[in-house]
Amino acid sequence: MSSLDDQTNVMFDQRSLGQCSHASLPRPFPEDSFSQESADLDTNKEKENLDRHLAASMRKLSLKDREAALEEVHGIVKNDREDVFFLEANLQAMQDRVNSIKRGTVYEKAEAVDPCFVSSREIRLLFLRGNRYDPKAAAEQLIKHFNLKFSLFGKEKLTKNVTLLDLDGDDRMCLESGFCQILPKKDVAGRTILLTLPGLRPDLPMKHGSRALYYLAMTTLQESEEAQKKGIVKVSYAVGRYKSRANEAAFVQVAQLVSATPVPLGGIHLCFDASDYLEYVYRRAVILALPSSVAAKIRTHFGTHMECLYALRGYGITEGSLPISQIDEHPLLHNHKTWYEHRKKVDLDSVKPNEVASSQKPSPRRQDSENDDVTDAMLCSSSTQKIEPRWGDVLVHPGNLRLRKLLADHSAEYEAIDGKKEKIEFAQNLVRQMRASGSRFLTFDQNAEAWIEVGDKLARNKVSKTIRNSRRSNRSTQAVRR
Repeated sequence: MSSLDDQTNVMFDQRSLGQCSHASLPRPFPEDSFSQESADLDTNKEKENLDRHLAASMRKLSLKDREAALEEVHGIVKNDREDVFFLEANLQAMQDRVNSIKRGTVYEKAEAVDPCFVSSREIRLLFLRGNRYDPKAAAEQLIKHFNLKFSLFGKEKLTKNVTLLDLDGDDRMCLESGFCQILPKKDVAGRTILLTLPGLRPDLPMKHGSRALYYLAMTTLQESEEAQKKGIVKVSYAVGRYKSRANEAAFVQVAQLVSATPVPLGGIHLCFDASDYLEYVYRRAVILALPSSVAAKIRTHFGTHMECLYALRGYGITEGSLPISQIDEHPLLHNHKTWYEHRKKVDLDSVKPNEVASSQKPSPRRQDSENDDVTDAMLCSSSTQKIEPRWGDVLVHPGNLRLRKLLADHSAEYEAIDGKKEKIEFAQNLVRQMRASGSRFLTFDQNAEAWIEVGDKLARNKVSKTIRNSRRSNRSTQAVRR
């Protein structure tokens, strides 16, 4: 049986995530090879191809599923099926299906590590609701999901919920940019709206956008039972300045992420400029990569801001719901920034101190012995340091100046604590907060001739020592003034 490390290339693999064949997609035409009239003809042809594939997705469904898809797209939500007997029967059917297909998968390896997490009722319900109570589809997506999660975050995160602390700097940059966001306003049916503005995504590899989108979707579902039951409406808005800079492969990656996460999609709305040939090509790639049950809920809207926003109104998504200004086309990101700051606080408060430390990118070496010299420990935010280990340089380094200022502000609280154990916990909490903000504690390794990150114990001792020194300095200053 292969190990997890043998499966590092599982993401976007055709067998594990159902990638569509690129051979079926048209080649973008050279810019200087066609007249404008020919380009318009090709664009119209691609629009027809797009409509044809959407219609084909509908025809693949049974009459019952087709009607259900149409009802969901138009905001008709039914929540009358979650009685105890119904849930238990479907959960058992889902488990039976999982047991029959899990052999040799990433899921099976994750189950061996932490069966309680993998088999939890919360996770089962998440996938059952996400697949509209179809136990077979839920089981198959669960298996696929662990493939995706492993490829995005590695084996260390397989058996834990992903938090903001598990994202690297580029992932967080994508998330903070507002390229993907949960809107504070819901549609007229009371469903959560997940908006992507492709043009806002930083110019980084798509894997960072995928991790940000995964975190956003899973966090929303895990914290909202209402979103699980009522569903989520996805809007991809690529009109004007929000036009995507991604290529075809990036679109397919997003489609595969959608097909492997338990988002109960009530509708997918693709908005883009009517004359953009490549957008038609890429959107068709998305449709081909999605299951028919999902593709049947896709609606495409072409044109200007006004035309696309007006089309969305017909599906219960009001113009005021989207953070878009038609006047200057600048995104209105205040609500998203507030959400992002809230997430930082929630994720920091919910994680244990040792988990915060382990969530940071590992340094080449770690030192945890109490006898190690940490007089050169520094607080810094960058990933590399090129500073000579001179005592004077260390004292005036911006990281250490920031450290002393931060701890001086908490010194009174520290001194007010009586017990030694409580003081240790207080210092540990400060270490946790600073590391969660991206800072590190470093010491200079003479053998490696490089700065290396120290462990929790040494960082905590450094914090305690700096607070005590700050208090002594304040007392001395006050005595001299007297």
